[in-house]
Amino acid sequence: MSALAEFLYNRTVRTVRQGARRYVVGKVAPFDQKNEMFRRPVWDEKLLALGEKFYRTPTPPRDRPGRSLKDQALINASWHLENTCAQGVGDGRMGLYAWQWEEIFQYPRVPPGFRIDTADPAAVTRDIKRAARFFGAALVGVCELDRDWLYAPAFSRKTRTSVPNDVPAEYRYAVVLAVEMDYEAMRCSPEGPASAATGLGYSKMAFVAGLLAHHIRGLGFRAVACGNDTGCSIPMAIDAGLGELARNGLLVTPLYGPRVRLAKVLTDLPLLTDRPIEFGVWGLCRVCKKCARQCPSQSISHGEPTDRPNDVSNRPGVLRWPIRAETCLAFWARRGNDCSNCIRSCPFNKPPGTLHDLVRWGISRLPRLHRLFLWGDDVFGYGSKADPGRYWSI
Repeated sequence: MSALAEFLYNRTVRTVRQGARRYVVGKVAPFDQKNEMFRRPVWDEKLLALGEKFYRTPTPPRDRPGRSLKDQALINASWHLENTCAQGVGDGRMGLYAWQWEEIFQYPRVPPGFRIDTADPAAVTRDIKRAARFFGAALVGVCELDRDWLYAPAFSRKTRTSVPNDVPAEYRYAVVLAVEMDYEAMRCSPEGPASAATGLGYSKMAFVAGLLAHHIRGLGFRAVACGNDTGCSIPMAIDAGLGELARNGLLVTPLYGPRVRLAKVLTDLPLLTDRPIEFGVWGLCRVCKKCARQCPSQSISHGEPTDRPNDVSNRPGVLRWPIRAETCLAFWARRGNDCSNCIRSCPFNKPPGTLHDLVRWGISRLPRLHRLFLWGDDVFGYGSKADPGRYWSI
């Protein structure tokens, strides 16, 4: 980060007292994972047909940019590490997300029983963050683990049964990781390049979180790496100071907007926690509504925040813009691939740069000019769909 970028960042982002709890307005309890939208189609009678179409119906390639065989091959390749070595969008707890790794070979061979000195938690935390970035994290933050964000119980998509989510009480901290998704690919949503960027994000999540968890085990402590399994990533990321909740139901970060994927490592290693942040997302979302207008299935609310859920896939007691998850997934099933229009169209979805950094500062510090910033966003064509055919010639 340049000196100017760091200067603007420090004047854009403010630390606040509360993390995800600031959105809680009623009684909130751990979420039953069986009600998560990607699991309901395997047990909910009214959604079984949707599950058949989404999970098991082949999608033939088409002779058009973004839907061709090379686009579909890119999508499948991008998901390969996640699907074969992690399955964090499924049950997790295997491969890179295994709660314990089998020791097949170590180099160098470290005798058992060694443990790092934790007398200086600031230094330990600094080193853990350095390791996370070394493995590939774009952003990393630490929070105390709020157990209301853990699934209770978890739900196995393979066996279609609820399973205990026995995260040991000693695991007091969550190291939350964000990996960046490709900006140019995401601009093509809802076509193939954007789907490939999503898949690669999930594979990178598994790689980074899995290696970081094993690094912590090598330091003599326990750690569990998780993708979408085990607990809700967004509230943990808010608690860890990575960003704010947005109208599109996603985490928006200061540097990459919503163009990130989240993983976490739960651990008993003593760490220093980060402060939650604000930088104008909530206020801009109240007047923007670009993601709602660009949503093909109209699954994003145009109205004010509410704590009233649309269905069982929304957690009650939380003030936000609840997503209509059923219509969102139905659109994906009809197309044969996912959609990221809510990420593509977000005004925060821009690569770092002096002009963009200045606008982020203005959004944070000059809320009366929000509509002017949004007008400029439209004038310069930000958020509009890019030609997926041109992606291959960039």
